Amino acid sequence: MSEPDRQHGETALLAGQVALVTGGESSIGRELALGLADLGASVAMGGGFGSRDAATAAFATATDRHGPIDVVVHVPLAADALVVATLADTDVEAWERRGEALLLEALWCSQAAHRAFEGRGGHLVFVTPTVALSGAAGLVPYTTALEGIRALAKSAARQWGGLGIRVNCVAPPLELVDPAAGVAGPWIGELALGRAPDARTDVAPVVALLTAEAAHFVTGATVAVDGGILMVP
Repeated sequence: MSEPDRQHGETALLAGQVALVTGGESSIGRELALGLADLGASVAMGGGFGSRDAATAAFATATDRHGPIDVVVHVPLAADALVVATLADTDVEAWERRGEALLLEALWCSQAAHRAFEGRGGHLVFVTPTVALSGAAGLVPYTTALEGIRALAKSAARQWGGLGIRVNCVAPPLELVDPAAGVAGPWIGELALGRAPDARTDVAPVVALLTAEAAHFVTGATVAVDGGILMVP
C-alpha cells in the first residue's frame, strides 16, 4: 500500500465517529485527542470530573456540540497523583486524593458513558499506564487506583457486553501521562521496537483499533502500548 493510501485508510478508521477524551489538562489527554482527530473522529475534550453531575454535564456538552458519543477515552489523573511519597508516610487524606479520587472519577465517567451509549452501544477505553501492571514504589495510591480501574473495566465489560458496550484499557508508559511531572516508571526491559511510544501517533491508533468494528469481539482487555518494555501476557 502506498503512503497516501495508507494515510487515507487510517484517516477513515474513525470517520463519522464522535469521541470524548477526558483528562484534557494532561499531556497524554491532549495528544490522544489530536491522534483520534487525525484518524477522522470528531473529538470533544473534557477535564477531570469532581462529581457525577460534572461528568454528566461534560457528556451533555460534548453531545450538544458534536452529536451522539461513540467513543469515550478516560485518562485518570488527579492533581498530585504523581507526587512521589513513601507508603509508610501516606495518610488518609493523601490516599483519598491520589487514589480514591481516581476511582470515583472512573466510576462517574463509566456511568455517564453508559447513559450516552444506551440503546446504541459504544466503546469505553481507560488509559491505565503500565505501572498498574508492574507497580511503582513511590506511587502506591496512584498504581492501586489504576489496578482498581482495570478491575472496573473488566467487570463493566461483563455487565454491559449484552448492550453492545465494550470496555478496554490501553497501557502506555507512565512517562507519557505527564512528561512535565518528571516521574518515570520502573524499567522492566529494553525497548524491543527501539524507541518509546508517542501518544498521538502510536497510542491513539491502538485506541482507534480497539473501538473499530474489526475489534468487535475484544472487551475487558488491557493492551500494553510501550514498545516492548513490559511484555505482559
